[in-house]
Amino acid sequence: MWGHLNAEYEPNGAPRLKMAPTSRLALMAGALIAAPLAAQRVNNNATTAAEDAFGTSVGDQSIGIYSATDVRGFSPVDAGNVRIEGLYFDQQANMRDRVVASSTIRVGLSAQSYPFPAPTGVADYSLRRVGAKPLVSLGFTYGPWKGTSSELDVQVPLIGDKLGIAAGAAYYTRATPFDGTPDVLSTGIVGRWAPRNDIEILPFWQHYRDSSDEAQPLIFTGGAYLPKRITRNVFFGQKWAIYASTQDNFGLVAIAHPLDFDVRLGVFRSIDVTDRSAADLLFASDQTGGVGDRVIVLENGDRSASTSGEFRVARGFDSGAIHHTLIAAIRARAQDRRYGGSSAVDLGTSRYDMQDFRPEQTGGDGAKTSDRVRQATIGISYQAKWRNVGELSVGLQKTKYSKKITDPDPAIRFPESKADPWLPNATAALYLTHRLVAYGGYTRGLEESPVAPIEAVNLNEAPPAIRTEQKDGGIRWTVSKGLTAVLGVFDVSKPYFNLDQGGRFRRLGMVTHKGVEFSIAGQVAKGLTAVLGNVLVDSTLSGEEVDRGLIGRKPIGSYVRHTIGSVDYRLPFYQPVSFDMFFEMTSKRVANAADTLYIPARGVVHLGGRYRFKLADKPVLFRWQVQNITNVFGWNNGSSGYFTPNGSRRWLVSLAADI
Repeated sequence: MWGHLNAEYEPNGAPRLKMAPTSRLALMAGALIAAPLAAQRVNNNATTAAEDAFGTSVGDQSIGIYSATDVRGFSPVDAGNVRIEGLYFDQQANMRDRVVASSTIRVGLSAQSYPFPAPTGVADYSLRRVGAKPLVSLGFTYGPWKGTSSELDVQVPLIGDKLGIAAGAAYYTRATPFDGTPDVLSTGIVGRWAPRNDIEILPFWQHYRDSSDEAQPLIFTGGAYLPKRITRNVFFGQKWAIYASTQDNFGLVAIAHPLDFDVRLGVFRSIDVTDRSAADLLFASDQTGGVGDRVIVLENGDRSASTSGEFRVARGFDSGAIHHTLIAAIRARAQDRRYGGSSAVDLGTSRYDMQDFRPEQTGGDGAKTSDRVRQATIGISYQAKWRNVGELSVGLQKTKYSKKITDPDPAIRFPESKADPWLPNATAALYLTHRLVAYGGYTRGLEESPVAPIEAVNLNEAPPAIRTEQKDGGIRWTVSKGLTAVLGVFDVSKPYFNLDQGGRFRRLGMVTHKGVEFSIAGQVAKGLTAVLGNVLVDSTLSGEEVDRGLIGRKPIGSYVRHTIGSVDYRLPFYQPVSFDMFFEMTSKRVANAADTLYIPARGVVHLGGRYRFKLADKPVLFRWQVQNITNVFGWNNGSSGYFTPNGSRRWLVSLAADI
């Protein structure tokens, strides 16, 4: 749907693609139309579904100041804090809409009573479930940026509500702000078997193929200045510098309630195979559009795969007005990665403000580095809910972690990295009144460190796991029925990784994010729903690199303020029509490692509307959007210091039907 200023991209950096008609979907529809389902795409609306402004997605629509890749300035995905139906999942390939019904960011108050929370929050995915009635859901969209895509989702109850499948396929083309031409096919299926009322089994499989996805030029300036303004919606890259990958996720979730126990099992396999990747790096770029040295980094045949899962048993019982819950869990993962062997193709001087196509080059087939991670965790937790008084949750985890890296050069040997810390967590909430709740929490974690970006000399290298810590607290006010406000504070600290003076990605010190977050969400008047969120963050670096003056005290890309708002208004005198508006603003952002250059503050506004009607007695939705309606220009930047322009004004129209 709408998204963050940088949300034109998926977590892996690939373009976030939209939907529109293509002839290929007609072939898929012909194969599946005989098996109707219940996807109800017509009713998808992240704004009306959100309970707070911290991060909610429904289908392909999302809203919130946070996302799966940005919570309080950190990434739950990079940290390994991803869950499926609340169960541990070591994500290598991104989860997609074909199998995911919605996702929620568990942070602050929403993490209260959540088993084993994690610093910087948890991204929790909910799988699609088959409805009681068969249905086919179709979606077609044109735009933005010449993008086209089509989606078909089918839900087929086979034996009432006991057995059924939900399947889907989608085809996407184009839809990048720099006029790239990606070509994506996404398919998936989720089964549901409920032999008894207290048993539910959800197997799923997801396949995603991305090809012909050109690399966007990454501009590195030669000094403490921003690049000059350039024309957007024009491809300035190299047509042969492409990314192509295949991503698969499959697994099973089983839930049962024997003898008043809550038993849950999740077993998952996640595989990301990158056939080809490329980075278009424009070094020593000046303020006239000139590039001192253009380098294309090519790498082929990378692979990341992980088997992970969790087994959890919980038992609840009452004593007077207090409900107690005891939880025991075992988590594990076996992750294997293969990467490296890149080639750097030096194209010499170039331009970043005009097309400069060069003859195709090949490379990236060198020897590979491999790494292996094995981790097992056991945990126990106690939760208490005292009616009209409050809640308490305490937990303790013991994890055993090892990481081994094997270099293709036998003369280079890395020592095996090991860790086995105790990880406590505690949260509490106090019901001050029937409308006012105060909460607080403390969590320690052992998380994955971020992977070296493609512009690093040790690209794709993953340092050992890091220890993290989070403290937070706040209040929640139920303003009225269906309208809730939250005010919270947080303090998160982690080791800081980035490029050093030689371009190597490594630990440079510690980073601490302290801040205040605010959310208000719900129905403010009849037909009017609003989601408003704001976060103020003080990001600070410390360590030897800072003390020596090699880097500043603020990390690249950090900002002080991030504000979002989304409003959905359904006309009271004509219910089929509604209008929506989204705005997002950020304060100035740090643009270089020395903390001497800033990207100016900016805000963008999107406008849209929906018209609901029936065709052959079936619900249909027509939707339109104009994004960045004032065509604001600005620069986005990566944590390593490169620049890309933000998206220009664009529009899209879509048609969805539930048959």
